[in-house]
Amino acid sequence: MNNFTHLYQSYKYSMVRITVRTELGDLSNGSAFHIGDGWLVTAAHVVNDGEIEEIVSEYCSQDLEIEKIICHSDERIDLALLKTNLDLNHYLTKTTIHGTLEGFVQTDHIEIGGHLDGWIGDELVLSKVLLMGYPPVPFSSGPVLLASEGEVNAVVDKYNGPHPHFVISNMGRGGYSGGPVLSEFGFLLGVLIESLVVNNQSEELGYSSAVSVEPLLVLLQENGVYPGKNRETIEVLLEGADHWDQKT
Repeated sequence: MNNFTHLYQSYKYSMVRITVRTELGDLSNGSAFHIGDGWLVTAAHVVNDGEIEEIVSEYCSQDLEIEKIICHSDERIDLALLKTNLDLNHYLTKTTIHGTLEGFVQTDHIEIGGHLDGWIGDELVLSKVLLMGYPPVPFSSGPVLLASEGEVNAVVDKYNGPHPHFVISNMGRGGYSGGPVLSEFGFLLGVLIESLVVNNQSEELGYSSAVSVEPLLVLLQENGVYPGKNRETIEVLLEGADHWDQKT
């Protein structure tokens, strides 16, 4: 089996579906993922574009409740943190995975990558990625987690917002918003936030775009959120970046 089977099996437990009711009364799905200690990451527009009807983890034994929502202070950065009661301890301690795949990692959260903006060139272009989320599937009896293998096609700087964005080959579909884009090397490359289109064309005609992780790391640090194993990434990278900025 390929590396993406391992990634999917390792990180599917971290996925959460968010269903909102829009102002028009329609139901719409978005995606979120666990980064540790009950903290979820999603796109801000997922939680701001309607009233949250339900938030669901297939692997948590209790109903999820949102305790706090923190959106990025810069409205151009489409990221939000959700503090929830998500606890996957039962899965980690009580679940035995029979016939475990080589390369499978039993974890309850996704680890954030360490690629700050100033370090990103074109080195990751044509590397492989895994996108997960909850776009609607016609004729399906209920919501289902979809996984899509793709590749990085480009790294772009948008004129209408800061931070590098990864253009990926996965087709843009409603419901993927807020989902993780995982590098083939096993870390969070970015967060899927939009399909780049013009003239209000269908999102399926655009380029899927994922914002890189630096604004997420900064959002966590600014709010004193250091979840799970991601604490070291936040502290070491951002303190190192500040030290480098001071020297230069």
